[in-house]
Amino acid sequence: MALHLLAVAGVAFAVGLSGALSPGPLTVLAIREGARRGWRAGLFATGGHAVIEAITVAVLALGLSAVVRDRPAVTSTIALLGGAVLLWMAWGLARSLPTAALPRAVEGTAVASRGFTVDGLRAVAPVAMLVTVSNPYWLLWWATVGTKLTVDSLTFGWAGPPAVFLGHIVSDLIWLTGLAALVGSGARWMGDRAYRGLLGVCAVFLAVLGGVFLTSAMRFFLA
Repeated sequence: MALHLLAVAGVAFAVGLSGALSPGPLTVLAIREGARRGWRAGLFATGGHAVIEAITVAVLALGLSAVVRDRPAVTSTIALLGGAVLLWMAWGLARSLPTAALPRAVEGTAVASRGFTVDGLRAVAPVAMLVTVSNPYWLLWWATVGTKLTVDSLTFGWAGPPAVFLGHIVSDLIWLTGLAALVGSGARWMGDRAYRGLLGVCAVFLAVLGGVFLTSAMRFFLA
């Protein structure tokens, strides 16, 4: 059982890292505030994001535990949608590789354009919560891929959803805190070439996982 839960957390970590690496409001927030306040800005950003993620996983687990029980058509539909989104994400990452570049710590970022201001380190967490729930990419991810991962984790009982949450949030913690620490220290951090290499690896992983999801769904619908 422990090995199964570790595998669930590992998959959630890898998928979560794929999403975390894609430039978005949280990445910009970590870079911008990391330049001002150091590594703790990434920690606070992850903390605010984690609150929303924990609520989402809990709601999904409680709701799905009743909906998907003995309903293979529901789980197969979720797998179909999740697989399609994963392949779409993989394609998007692959297309972005030639010109992909990490956002820089500048004013006028996506965070500022949303009207969210950060006044002090403690304000980073609530701002992270706001940019999380206002991000349509995040909503789409949890409506499809996140739902599929949570459904699969319920196979191992109520310990499954926490494993999904922990694996997913650890990827955010490593990425956001690492970025904030490197920017805050003034070190020369990851170059664009290395960043594109990571994106390429993530694109392959997402494509493979999307294929697994779609295969499991098609086996049911074509049976």
